[in-house]
Amino acid sequence: MQLNGLMNGFYRAGEWVIRLVYANCLWLIFTLLGLGLFGLMPATIALFSLLRRWIMGHEDVAPFHLFKQCFRQEFFKANGIGLLFLAIGYMLRMDILYFKSSSDVLFQLFLVLMLGLGIVYFIVLLHFFPVYVHFDVPFLHYFKYALIIGVTQLSSTLMMVIGSIALFCLYWYFSGLIPLFCVSLVALNLMWFNHRAVKKIEYEQAARAINIKNE
Repeated sequence: MQLNGLMNGFYRAGEWVIRLVYANCLWLIFTLLGLGLFGLMPATIALFSLLRRWIMGHEDVAPFHLFKQCFRQEFFKANGIGLLFLAIGYMLRMDILYFKSSSDVLFQLFLVLMLGLGIVYFIVLLHFFPVYVHFDVPFLHYFKYALIIGVTQLSSTLMMVIGSIALFCLYWYFSGLIPLFCVSLVALNLMWFNHRAVKKIEYEQAARAINIKNE
């Protein structure tokens, strides 16, 4: 019985390795189809959509078909999102460098404010893509949901950060893994913990609803 359970564990692990390699290859192919720069964001959204399906147990999904469909549907919107994140990140960086250049008290206060906004930006960025492929809400709500989930579920956000750092260290020491898992494994880390956070919120809401009903 234990042997069967162990073998099943190895089988599932091997299955996920193959899936992640395939997903990473699809991400690279579709990124190149979009001439790199313009394919990056729609391919990333397609990757998160695929990982979400797998995490939720939809194993019958056709990865290539899903990638092609998401890539076409999200191409322009995804590139707009990428430009928005890039513009905001650039402005925050320039503001931080500007206010850091002076020891004036007012400049230091603005520096603290900009650093705080930088943390908010980072939290939203971590959770945005998982939220984007999970919910169907008005555009601005994706940013709100990403921030709310990121702040209220700090343990999941922290695990996202720790997991990403661990993976980058792994890639640093084992560079041969980069062509195989460079994006898919990082995306799985983010998608997994965001999904866990969302399920926890849904469970807490359901529990509160039951308590209210019983009162």
